[in-house]
Amino acid sequence: MSSSRLESLDLNLILALHWLLTERSVSLAAERMNVTQPAMSRSLGRLRDVFHDPLLVKTGRTMEPTPTALDLQPKVEEAIESLRDIMRHRHEFDPQNQSGVVTIACVDYLTVAVVEAWTKVISPHAPGLELQIDSLTLDSAHDMITGKTDFIIMPELVLSLLPPTIDADQYVRRNLFEQRFITAVQKNHPLANGTMTLKRFLSYPHILINPEGDKIGFVDQALSNLGLTRRVNFRTFSFLSAVSIVRKTDSILTAASGIFNNDSRGLVFFQPPVKMPPLHFHAVWHPNWTGEPRHKWVRDRLLPALSKSGQKAGHMELIDKPVLQRG
Repeated sequence: MSSSRLESLDLNLILALHWLLTERSVSLAAERMNVTQPAMSRSLGRLRDVFHDPLLVKTGRTMEPTPTALDLQPKVEEAIESLRDIMRHRHEFDPQNQSGVVTIACVDYLTVAVVEAWTKVISPHAPGLELQIDSLTLDSAHDMITGKTDFIIMPELVLSLLPPTIDADQYVRRNLFEQRFITAVQKNHPLANGTMTLKRFLSYPHILINPEGDKIGFVDQALSNLGLTRRVNFRTFSFLSAVSIVRKTDSILTAASGIFNNDSRGLVFFQPPVKMPPLHFHAVWHPNWTGEPRHKWVRDRLLPALSKSGQKAGHMELIDKPVLQRG
């Protein structure tokens, strides 16, 4: 049989050949594979066509293998055992003996939450696995198909804004947590001692977080629905650097509450004076990896832990008047 014919071969025939050569009986081989005797006879006929050899020849009440069959038998047994090893590997995943890198792409302020969850639920059981956290970009979607990135963590709203070249429906999503938008100013800001009205909100410059270099963000879209615009004087790709900017300037930052979870010192928080729907964060991966043992093991442990962490993040109390975080 030439290698060029492998793709057109029903690989069940290899298993049938294994049991035919082992049992040297069509009826017993049929029992092993849980098929009828006529079905096994048809398989033997097809195998004879493939190898251009009788394979088994009836001698009295028994069937004896031909020289070709005897030559094939150890090779077939080796192939079947290799397939059994694959199936055992799939069902007997041993995290203690695993090594390699698991790559997660997310926005920078979620890094701490991912590391905390990993340290709690992955590291103690799979000490040989390494965690790599990459920046979340449009390339991350393609990297999930190839396996370069295991999964990404991103808001559902961002998924809806992906370019038409990326089919978001082809990916698997799991809801993790939601975070609301809050508005922050530094504690010495002129607006820190009053109510954050829409007029006051628009009277000062703002910080825009634009990882992809966008000219507008979610806040601008919400204001546009009211026929309004804001003045942006700082733009940054980094969520964490935006927190440093708001702490050291008179600019206003409106962002997901979790951004301030790691460090909210010296900031005053308001309910945004423009309606902003909460951000629903999802874990996203390509279905190619749904059943892959390591991916599934990590996913089943890390994502629930990350969900709990994300739900707690940024739950500072917000009222009409500001709540001062002293530090």
